[in-house]
Amino acid sequence: MESLGPLMRKFDFPQSVCEALKIIHIQCEKMSLNPSSALSQELSQITDFVDEFVFGNHQSKAKKLNYLEQLQVIQALIDHFDSDEGEFSLLCSVFMVVFLAKGKDVEYKMDTLSKLISLNLSQGHNTMLNCVALWWSQQPPNSKHCNQLARSLVHEYMILVPDIATLLKCTPQQSPLLAGILLIHFGDLYKVSSENTNPVFKAPPLPLVKLSTTWLMEQKDLCGAQGKSECQNVVSMLGKSPIPALIVWSVLAPLVTQEDNDLDYSRLHLSLLLHITQANVDASFPVGFL
Repeated sequence: MESLGPLMRKFDFPQSVCEALKIIHIQCEKMSLNPSSALSQELSQITDFVDEFVFGNHQSKAKKLNYLEQLQVIQALIDHFDSDEGEFSLLCSVFMVVFLAKGKDVEYKMDTLSKLISLNLSQGHNTMLNCVALWWSQQPPNSKHCNQLARSLVHEYMILVPDIATLLKCTPQQSPLLAGILLIHFGDLYKVSSENTNPVFKAPPLPLVKLSTTWLMEQKDLCGAQGKSECQNVVSMLGKSPIPALIVWSVLAPLVTQEDNDLDYSRLHLSLLLHITQANVDASFPVGFL
């Protein structure tokens, strides 16, 4: 892909980003048709190409894009994934390659991804949301980048936007898998931890409690264990349920908060009970949980 450098430098930014995404799309299609090729070498070349022409501006001397340029990259990504070009599986491959946790500045990639997800959650671009969900499901367990991503989404977006539960009400219908993945990470962010052998629990922000309740109520089989419904479910995909951590919220949070939010936690508790069935009781209450 080095031979494409002179051609790409003829385009002004951000048109260069749009053209780069088209080329990456073609390269992913070629790799899908020829899986026996030297994949690691090709991915390394594409990663360098992504660093230079998707997350870089060859017309600027700055090492990193400024905030305006970053927003232009995000818009180019939305336009590419919101178009009718290519089948979903190929678009997923493009997304995986663009946000591969390798390259010059992985932290900047994750920062861009956080802003991209925040924007798409509210706008509801189904293809993009499902690409994000599949990307997330392919990351290693307890991935540092995924944990940072979840924390960023919560603290820089979800608890700052008024009535976030209403705004993101439709997320479980648009991407059930992403909703389930986020619920798991919400629970991991606010869980019982040990400090000096003493258990410590910090209650989650109330907007996050209301959002979790809304999602669970909107998609009654979101945490099912069998995956037999049309809803992609997080338990069968990731082998983990968000229910255990969220049950801790509904029990402990009212005991440690000063505000009178008992009704909100009662609603959360009810939504969790509706998800616990004979089929998924083992996932809901794993060994050692109680």
